[in-house]
Amino acid sequence: MPTTPLALHHFTLCDVSPLELVPIAAEVGCDGVCLFVESPPGFGFPLVTSGMRGELLARLREHGVRVTNLEFFSLTEAVDLDAFRPALALGAELGARLAVTHIHDPDHLRATDCLGRFAELAGEYGLQLSLEFMALTPGCTSLAAAAGFVEWVGRANLGIGIEALHLVRSGGTPAEVAALAPGMVAYAQLCDGSRLPAGVSALDPARYAEEAFNRLPPGQGVFPLAELLRALPPAAALDVEVPMPRLAAQGVSARQRARLAVAGARNLLDELVRQTINQPQ
Repeated sequence: MPTTPLALHHFTLCDVSPLELVPIAAEVGCDGVCLFVESPPGFGFPLVTSGMRGELLARLREHGVRVTNLEFFSLTEAVDLDAFRPALALGAELGARLAVTHIHDPDHLRATDCLGRFAELAGEYGLQLSLEFMALTPGCTSLAAAAGFVEWVGRANLGIGIEALHLVRSGGTPAEVAALAPGMVAYAQLCDGSRLPAGVSALDPARYAEEAFNRLPPGQGVFPLAELLRALPPAAALDVEVPMPRLAAQGVSARQRARLAVAGARNLLDELVRQTINQPQ
């Protein structure tokens, strides 16, 4: 039975460069990488630059790795979509499949119009656009909100990105994922998280931000990842996004952290395959 493709998200290893990420992804058994080509100021993500293009393409070819997602394009109230053109062009040159966007504009009508125009712009570069919801982004806080935007915009190259952390902490469920219209889910990102203590709000901003930047490998927490995987359409791409700076501070290498994160995802996928094989006919 063929192995399910996985992409290693650069957020998992922000302490390595894009050039270093590619061989690590290949070494731990990933077919793809998700790279940062755009980011709002202040995040400090390791961006791909135009000067890296030639060497990065060479490393992708050498290791048999492809670029899947381009992160991340933030739709704010005053966003200049044309300013995203260089990053979209660079990503397309690298062979990327889709661009990831977040809606930070709380004005629903303006945000819907902007999302539609950005989907059209991404299409000019042969890219899909995926809307990733997050409980703390004021314009799109839930799976239901993301589905509404995708339906209202109605463009064939626009879908939803489902990040396990954001799904769970926003109150979403795998059943809601399974109920989405066919073709609406573009990808899912796998990570895990702990059970929250009694009285602790999942949406407390400081707690949420801390958890977003310090996650658990799949299978080491309480998120319903097996159920989520079952709920996803077969065509949905899978990314491993597990930043673990605490382990990095303890001296655990980038390769070891990548191996830990990907092994957790593979174990889940292998268990689902075993369960499917063992089901009574």
